[in-house]
Amino acid sequence: MIPTTMILTPIIPGLCLVPAENDGRFPFAHSFLIEGTTRALIDTGCGESVIDALRRERKIDLVIASHSHPDHTALNWKFEGTPIYAPQYAADTFGNFESLGERFAGCELAGEWRAYVRAAMNFRTALATQTFADGHIFDFGKIKLTAIHTPGHTVDHMCLFEPPHGALLSFDLDLSSFGPWYGHAESDIAAFENSIRKVMSLDPRVIVSSHKGIITDDIPTRLQRYLDVIAARDQILLDCLPRVQTLDDLIDLSPFYRGYPYAPTIMRYWEAQMIRKHLDRLGVDLPQRSQ
Repeated sequence: MIPTTMILTPIIPGLCLVPAENDGRFPFAHSFLIEGTTRALIDTGCGESVIDALRRERKIDLVIASHSHPDHTALNWKFEGTPIYAPQYAADTFGNFESLGERFAGCELAGEWRAYVRAAMNFRTALATQTFADGHIFDFGKIKLTAIHTPGHTVDHMCLFEPPHGALLSFDLDLSSFGPWYGHAESDIAAFENSIRKVMSLDPRVIVSSHKGIITDDIPTRLQRYLDVIAARDQILLDCLPRVQTLDDLIDLSPFYRGYPYAPTIMRYWEAQMIRKHLDRLGVDLPQRSQ
């Protein structure tokens, strides 16, 4: 059902969560609205019905993207003529429907990736008009957000921090039960671990995740548990090794995803990327294919 009015969830004064379709579960992600000296929308993957309702009720002065993933940027095209701020770290591919396919799914699966994100998210090319980097301060008068580069998930993943209230928009450092996701060639486990530790050092009092929403309880424990998933995956793979002879055998077990509920070829590619990264850091070399 298309909402006729916006339902916003206050986080701190001047900053609201824009709840996404499907409760923020992929392929959607919550968005965020800043109401200050200017009105800014952070991420546009909350779903077309939500974005259309928002546009009916409010004029958006600028759009800020947390990173390049289409579930966060799919509907940037609906804000044509509005400044779009993107992280500078992958600005050459940001918002580009063609080049993102190769970046996120490899050359062989780029076409399938494009077909999926077009159908599931209505993603269209919308290039950035401005870029920002680590330490940039978005000043909206009564609220100021500091950009924090937190790579590992993607090379351009950013968090935004509001120090007076200790409020962190953590985006895809999402504190989900699945744990950290690093299924692209550009993703990096060590960088992700460092990014989680960087966030822990901020001692946030509120974390708002793109897929989990507002989190205020037991934050240090939640962050540590999220970090610990990475080491637990090392052990999962070590436990699987006696049962396999090749890398393909190991991927067939789907030890992390436990199955592929959508876009199975692409999901398998992403899980294979994650598995390879763990094997590399464990110093384990498996042959590619069964004989």
